[in-house]
Amino acid sequence: MSRAIAALYRLLYAGLLRRLPEPAAIALGQSALRVLPLDRLPVFRRADPRLATTLGGVRLPNPLILAAMYYDPKILARAMGLGFGAVTAKSITLGPRPGHPPPNLVRVHTAAGPGLVNCNGFQNPGLERFRASVARLPHRVPLIVSVAGESVEEYVTLVRELGPLGDLVEFNISSPNTKLVYAWSTKPRELADLLRRVREATTKPLIVKLSPDFADVNEREILPAALDAGVGIVNYGNTRRVEEPRLSQRAGGLSGPEIFAATLANLERTREKFGAALEIIATGGVDAPDKALRLLDAGANAVGYFTGFITRGPILARLILDALLARA
Repeated sequence: MSRAIAALYRLLYAGLLRRLPEPAAIALGQSALRVLPLDRLPVFRRADPRLATTLGGVRLPNPLILAAMYYDPKILARAMGLGFGAVTAKSITLGPRPGHPPPNLVRVHTAAGPGLVNCNGFQNPGLERFRASVARLPHRVPLIVSVAGESVEEYVTLVRELGPLGDLVEFNISSPNTKLVYAWSTKPRELADLLRRVREATTKPLIVKLSPDFADVNEREILPAALDAGVGIVNYGNTRRVEEPRLSQRAGGLSGPEIFAATLANLERTREKFGAALEIIATGGVDAPDKALRLLDAGANAVGYFTGFITRGPILARLILDALLARA
């Protein structure tokens, strides 16, 4: 049945969602997630103890992670029942942000498959409203809270205040469509101080979310500094910065299968250099079971994706889990 659902979704995406203007497609998709009780249907999940893993000492029922994009607690609650081992909330900033003006999302079609380029600009309700909205959210699977700041003090405040609401905490230093966040990767000495201060701000497992655009800096300076500070989990990585004249900012972050090769290469190189000292979430370009399996075989502790959730549908997680169990 899962393969039939996957085929039907591909028809829906190609025949309707891909043809709608991007804002209309986003509104339709988010409304469907809020309203349709897909999380109650067992076809989207696969429970088996052989799939379980740990990340930072936290048990995940499986190694699949929905990457950061949603902050609505209704959507997060639904997503927790759609086969993922953990769900990541969208990066939250200290104050509310409206994000960049539209157009802030466009589709791209490459030989590798359908993808997206966004310049959302961290649209989110801010610390206080987000904290209030998710305070009573049941954790059917672990929740990763993600934060983004423009100074060390902002990151420390966000991690300290939101840490109690998540099972793990991710701090985003890599979004390519907000200059002050993206610039952290160009300031490794200041980043070393940030890593130490953030580590002191919470007892929860910490994840540093890296950009694929700074591979040399990541491996030479940022990852050693993270390990020195006691931050042992890396999400490698984020979207890749590209020029895109259709966007209001004329540039944005590319996601989708076009970046899979870079995700795999960064994972292999990082695992070879740092061995078991790092736990690695490999994120970027996963839209089929074989890609998730290749990342896990190359040493990923977990695999994250979001664009595949849109282009291949919620059933993708089940297909990946079935593939994992087929060879268990």
